[in-house]
Amino acid sequence: MENVKKLKRGEQLFKEGEPITHVYMIQSGKVALMSERGGKGIEVQASGAGSVLGEHALFMNGKHEFSGEALQEVKVLEVPIELMKQQFEKCPPGMKILIKSVGEELRNARKQMKMQKLETERVPCPQGVIHRMFTIVHLIARHIGKKKADNPNEVTVAWDALKLYSSRFFGESPQRLRSLMDLLLKIKFAEFTVRKTEEGEEELSDVRLADVQLLEDFAEFYQYHLFKGSKAEAIYVDLLALKVAKAFGELSAGAEVDHKGASRLDWTVVLAECKAKYRFELKNTHLDSLERKGLFVKRQSFDDGRMQVSFDRNEFVKMAHYWSIIAEIDKWNEHGFVNLHEKEEVVGPEGAACPTCSGVIDDKHKFCPHCGAKLNPTAA
Repeated sequence: MENVKKLKRGEQLFKEGEPITHVYMIQSGKVALMSERGGKGIEVQASGAGSVLGEHALFMNGKHEFSGEALQEVKVLEVPIELMKQQFEKCPPGMKILIKSVGEELRNARKQMKMQKLETERVPCPQGVIHRMFTIVHLIARHIGKKKADNPNEVTVAWDALKLYSSRFFGESPQRLRSLMDLLLKIKFAEFTVRKTEEGEEELSDVRLADVQLLEDFAEFYQYHLFKGSKAEAIYVDLLALKVAKAFGELSAGAEVDHKGASRLDWTVVLAECKAKYRFELKNTHLDSLERKGLFVKRQSFDDGRMQVSFDRNEFVKMAHYWSIIAEIDKWNEHGFVNLHEKEEVVGPEGAACPTCSGVIDDKHKFCPHCGAKLNPTAA
């Protein structure tokens, strides 16, 4: 059944990533198509009276690729997608082809506008260039770098050559490339060799990349989720999930592997190690945060009271690497530079910590910045 919906300015018509249940026909006013990035919305397009939104679900089981937000008072006709599909199927074959072609062109145009907005975002490393930056680095390093004899993925490349190739062949900014090298150095994915100039000053000579395959895999991972169409949770970092993924990856090094390739650990040992070594009490909240990002932990109880957990260690280690990179890019964009002198966050016995996830808090926090748990002001 058709339904006319009225929205006030700022109200949301639909949300990015939600299944498309209706086709929306704007009768009056304007709706902004928004894409979320780092907690803020970027306006991609404004659609006015006569525009149709959600139409691509006629040809596929789709999700909303943007959020729809009213820019002013809006009147929208909502038509259930199933009803629209029934009407579409009754169209002559030629009309179906025409509608589908126009719909695909419109969808592609919106994607292009989204990428242009992301690439021109006023931050040091916009979301739309992240995969390109890592692709540039691994391609140039493989082409002109010197591979280690016993490990072809470990490559040393001259900084001047890397900078020159990236600028001339790909039009990449040397300043942004240098900041990316600092980022890789910070998370120990790269090492620098410096030399002294005639004036006695130190300058970067060579960059040793510990694993160019990891950089390529990250670029592939990032572009896949960025271009999926709907918001992909995998490329938005949850610091709580990152902390747990790192801990599970380290604790399972050399652990028993079952016939499916999953690493198995004793649950009691995991609980004890997380508290003693990583200084947080592992709870269901932590496992839930992993599942929201696509990492799953299976728990199995035995008759003797033991409990084991099993998980794909390779996937945990890989995702921990990816999220570490994205977390540092987020900091880079937030502060405007890569802080090589930042101290690693450690929760000491004398420090204030969240009772849910043990993340660092202070007396200004009403909610934990890591897991979102409500805090007791007197305890913080």
